[in-house]
Amino acid sequence: MRHSSLRILLTGGLLMLAACGREVPPPFVPPLLTLVEAPELRIVSPVGSDCNRPSFWIGDRFYQIVSNQHAWRSNGAADAAGAQQFTLSRFADDDPAFAWDEAKRWYVHDINSEVAPTRTPMRWIESVYRRPGDGVLFGLYHMEEGPYVRCGAPFERPYLSVPHIGLARSTDDGQSWSNLGLILSDGTFPISCDLPIRFFAGGVGDPSMAVGPDSAHLYIVFTDYSGADPRTQGIQLARLAMEHLDAPLAPDGTSRAFRWFNGGWTGPGLQGTSGERVGQQWPSGPIGLATPLLPPTRSWQDPEGGGFWGPSLSWNTHLGAFVLLLNNVSGARAFDAEGNYITYIPDITSPTPTPRVPQRLQDLPGAPAAGWYVQGLGDPAMRGTSALTGQDARLFVGDRSTRVLHFAPKR
Repeated sequence: MRHSSLRILLTGGLLMLAACGREVPPPFVPPLLTLVEAPELRIVSPVGSDCNRPSFWIGDRFYQIVSNQHAWRSNGAADAAGAQQFTLSRFADDDPAFAWDEAKRWYVHDINSEVAPTRTPMRWIESVYRRPGDGVLFGLYHMEEGPYVRCGAPFERPYLSVPHIGLARSTDDGQSWSNLGLILSDGTFPISCDLPIRFFAGGVGDPSMAVGPDSAHLYIVFTDYSGADPRTQGIQLARLAMEHLDAPLAPDGTSRAFRWFNGGWTGPGLQGTSGERVGQQWPSGPIGLATPLLPPTRSWQDPEGGGFWGPSLSWNTHLGAFVLLLNNVSGARAFDAEGNYITYIPDITSPTPTPRVPQRLQDLPGAPAAGWYVQGLGDPAMRGTSALTGQDARLFVGDRSTRVLHFAPKR
C-alpha cells in the first residue's frame, strides 16, 4: 500500500511539473577529465608570470596581459604563441615619475623601491571582461597595500602586505586604465614581521571573473586571508551587476559588488576598516560576512594553515557550467605548491562546488608538476579566453603549458 501511494505521489508531482511547463534539469555530473599532451607553449614577458594572465579577442587578434606589481599588455597576434610582445600599461593615477628602467629590467620610482618611492600603487590585473557593443575593457586587479613591511633575517619571509581587489576601465584595449576603485576588501591590518605567515597579514586578493551565457552579473571568485576563523576565509564568491560596471561604488563609498553570504548575495563587498595606506574610505563594518565556497581547515594566519587560493574561473560552453581551477599551499609559512585542483559550479546563482572536494590534477596521468598559477585557455577556434573555455582548453601552470584539458561527459 505504501509503495503504491508513493508511486501515485511521484507521478502526480511529475505531471504537475509538466502541466506548469517546467522541466527539471538533470543533476550535474562532473565530467571525465583527461590531460592530453601538446607541444610546449611558453609565455615570455619582461616580468615573468606572477598571477593569472587574462586574455581577450578584438576581431581576429588575441591579446593577453601579464602582471608583476604592474600590468603589461601584449601587442596582439593570431594566438597566444604570437602575442608575446608586451608594453607596460599605465593607470591614470600612476605617479608621473613611474616608468620602466630598461637597464635594470625593473620599475623606476616604484612604491616597492628603496630609492625615491612614489605613491604609485602596485596592481596586478588578473582578469578582464570586454563589453559587447562599445568594446570597453574592464580589468579586475589585485592591489597590495604599500609600502611593504620588509622582513630580513632572521625572518623567513621577504615582505608582508595586505591585498585588496579593485576594478579598472580601459577605452584603448588595455593600454591605459582609469581606476574605478576598490570593490572587495577586508580593510587594513597591522603588519609585523613577527607574523608567522609568508605573504599576507590579511585581506582579499588573487581574483578572477567570468560571465555565464544569460548572466546579468560578473561573477568574481577570490581568496580571503583575513582574521583567525577559517570558516570565513578561503575561496569566496561575489557578483557585480553589469549595469554598475562603469560606477561600481555607490555615492556613500560602499561597493555595489556583494559577496555570497548565508544563502544570498548580501555580504558587503567592502568590509572592515579602511586606512590611510588603502587610499580609499568606506563605512567601517565587521569582517567575515561571507560564506566561502572552499574554506581552509586551518586559518591562513596559522603557519601550518591555508589551503586553496589564486582561483581561475571560466564559463565552459561544453559543460554548461563554470570551471574553477585552484592552487593549494603546503602551509601559509612556506607557501609551497602542494598541488593544482579543479572543480565545477553548475549553478552559480546558488553556488556549490561539484565535487565538493576538488580533483587534484597531479593525480591524473601525464600531469605537470604542481606550481603557481593554474589557468585554462580556451580554444582559439571558439575565440576562447582565460574566462571562456570549451571541450578542450590549454592547461597553464605559470607561464608554461604542455597539456590540454579535455572534458568528456560521464556516461
